[in-house]
Amino acid sequence: MIIVLCPKESNRSNRWDFNNPNILREYGYWKDNPKLLNMVDEFKFMPSTKLQTKLPVMACSKGHINMIQRIVDEDLQDVLIVEDDSVIDYDKFNQFLKLEKPYGLIFLGGKFDYPKIKDWDKERSIETYMKGKSIDGFNQVGDDFIITGTFGYYIQNKDIAQQILNTCKGKTGKYKSNLTDVMLSKTDIHKYYYYPSIVEIEYLPSLIGGTATETTWRNYIS
Repeated sequence: MIIVLCPKESNRSNRWDFNNPNILREYGYWKDNPKLLNMVDEFKFMPSTKLQTKLPVMACSKGHINMIQRIVDEDLQDVLIVEDDSVIDYDKFNQFLKLEKPYGLIFLGGKFDYPKIKDWDKERSIETYMKGKSIDGFNQVGDDFIITGTFGYYIQNKDIAQQILNTCKGKTGKYKSNLTDVMLSKTDIHKYYYYPSIVEIEYLPSLIGGTATETTWRNYIS
């Protein structure tokens, strides 16, 4: 089962066969959706963060939260969550589904990053270091790094999904981060990444006010 975050306004919907019962669409929110204005207080932002910065990251995060909640509500199993610009190696994914898996949240793509956002602009030696430590198959995410990018992640059942949702919020009741990948990294459940990666991201030009060029962002877990 695959759930794709693909808003109505997205120009990437034709990349997915939503007539396939195993590919579900989560519309989520576009960044100019007025409903987002009522959700600002649900997230942890720096006091100086401007509204135009808050809205797009909230739209993405709420979409991912909705997808995880859907696993709980519909009792789904063996679910891969991706965004509409993801590229999946289906042969690898089908082989992955046959494996015995550790209990927890499993990243099937992304990039290695430092745990603190303020360090993300540092020299990228962490990528070389982590690749040297990675073994083929399942690797546990440690305290010295996180997986960012939300390229694709796998949730085995509703119990794991519920545990993720339970720990996405801090003691204040607000989401621990406004960035989806950081929010997931802060969940208390065991986290793993599969090496080499199964999901990558292809950045296509945005339909509404986008500046991205048609290039492929290489997957750092490969």
